[in-house]
Amino acid sequence: MKKLLVVIIFSMLLLHIKPAFAVESYDWKSLNEIADTALQLAKQERFNESVQLLEYFAVKFEEIPIDRQVLSLDHYRTLSNTHQNAHELLLDDKVSTTEKVRSLTKFRLVVDAMVSEHQPLWSSMETSIMETFSQMKSDVQEGDNQSFQHDFNEFLALYEVIYPSIQVDLDIQRIKRMDEHISVVENQLFQEIPETSQAKQLAVMEEELKAIFERVKEDEADPSLLWVMISTGSIILLALSYSGFRKYKGEREKLIKREKDNSKE
Repeated sequence: MKKLLVVIIFSMLLLHIKPAFAVESYDWKSLNEIADTALQLAKQERFNESVQLLEYFAVKFEEIPIDRQVLSLDHYRTLSNTHQNAHELLLDDKVSTTEKVRSLTKFRLVVDAMVSEHQPLWSSMETSIMETFSQMKSDVQEGDNQSFQHDFNEFLALYEVIYPSIQVDLDIQRIKRMDEHISVVENQLFQEIPETSQAKQLAVMEEELKAIFERVKEDEADPSLLWVMISTGSIILLALSYSGFRKYKGEREKLIKREKDNSKE
């Protein structure tokens, strides 16, 4: 019985660990590394090599059998668009190094969002984004419209970098709510409303922004691992219950036999 129990538990664990070593997972990991190397080369202004890696990425990506349950059409478009945009900017001599690196960063974060189940790279930009937003709130309190516009533009530039990635990781309704907040602040009328109303609008917007980053901090435990733990625990409980039942049944039969033998004497 103990041997059977070990075999069952091992089989359950193997069943759920195996996908981590699947060909598709390996290929995505490889694509993630290619995207990262392309970004690092761009930061060193080695743009020709970075372009070659992006083109190599496209070739490798086409070789992967796409599972539409894993990669939706919208996610495919997001990945393709950020890849194409980065490729075009790298080839344009009129584009600054900053813009080229920023476009590759967008692409890099999208690829990582496709691979990472927990703590994607885009979440690492939380500090810089929230600090910039905090400065926007201070500008409103001080009534400094010029400084506010500067900091708001900086916020938009940072948020734009992670925007394609959160399209991959978050539900569309949460993204739309944030888009609506940004539209309100972008509107010229925002500068004309009282400072108290501006502060209230930014406070609501800040909560929505915090919720975006909180989303990637939730459910740290791997759901598939939890399922394995629950399933394995159930199997162990079932096996022990069955073993206990057999032991009880055997002792009961011995007792009945003994009582019969005693009655014959």
